[in-house]
Amino acid sequence: MKSVNSVKVWRWLIAGIVFMLISIPTIFQWIPPNSHWGFRTAKTFSNEQIWYAANRASGIGLLLAGLAIVIGTIATARLVRWNPRQANRICFAIFLVSSLAALAHGFWALSRM
Repeated sequence: MKSVNSVKVWRWLIAGIVFMLISIPTIFQWIPPNSHWGFRTAKTFSNEQIWYAANRASGIGLLLAGLAIVIGTIATARLVRWNPRQANRICFAIFLVSSLAALAHGFWALSRM
């Protein structure tokens, strides 16, 4: 039986952890309106309150996406360790769906502001 390391879970775990880490400043509203970091659209730049609310909402989505990636990666590595290629595909799918869900949540929250 192949080891969990053969699935190369570290890259997916790092991606999930990075998502969670970069979401923290936006959730706590530490990032003022700027052109480099945050949920940058014409609407978020139009009003500082919208900027902070939209970035908080998208930060929460990103935090949940990162958490889903980490949990999904660990579960996949344990359950599909006999087939590293398949496990990698599943981890990629978890990453992709989580990322798109976080993005969709951000735009959905912004449309309600």
